[in-house]
Amino acid sequence: MIHRLGKVIALFVLSLATLPAGAFAAAQSSCRLPARIEAAPCAKREASRGEAGDFDYYILSLSWSPAFCNSAAGRRHGTQCRDNRFGWVVHGLWPQYEKARGVTPPWPQYCASVAPLPAPLLRRHLCTLPDAQLMQCQWAKHGSCSGFSDPADYFAAIEALRSRFVLPEPSGSAADLSRAVAAANPGLRRSHVRVVRKDGRIAELRICLSRNLQQTVNCG
Repeated sequence: MIHRLGKVIALFVLSLATLPAGAFAAAQSSCRLPARIEAAPCAKREASRGEAGDFDYYILSLSWSPAFCNSAAGRRHGTQCRDNRFGWVVHGLWPQYEKARGVTPPWPQYCASVAPLPAPLLRRHLCTLPDAQLMQCQWAKHGSCSGFSDPADYFAAIEALRSRFVLPEPSGSAADLSRAVAAANPGLRRSHVRVVRKDGRIAELRICLSRNLQQTVNCG
């Protein structure tokens, strides 16, 4: 099952690679990277759950970088908050279970042991997920349960998805942002989007996608 799903997703990623570069790619080209990039193995703190490839849909989770950079943790983060000025950055791509499965929390995690990500792969995607340790832990916790057997394909899919969506800056309420995102992306409905607030601010935007990543779907 995971092999067949991976082939479908690989075709999707290849098709998106032919899209126009757009504003996001332009922002990527101006991103400043540190001279040295590496990540330690992710310290597993939660129990393993589920099997790779056995899930119902994906969440593409995006964080509003200015909100993070205004926090105490953000002010200590050089690449994201000192050296660059990002808008929306990717938190991760998460396999999810439908509520009907009755699994709580409703996602698989840590489905297999993973190797440390190589420095060239980290460098290639650090302007989209601007924390090397975050990338390592996202691959360990969520990527290991996805339809991808290779981290290079997993992060390439994330890049392709980020380039696919037009994401307005947050303003007003969570409902205002979900309406603006839906209006900016034909075919995307408000039921396909979730907005997360933290400390009274919009912190995260989640877009729900089919297993093959080709369609947006209702969030479970």
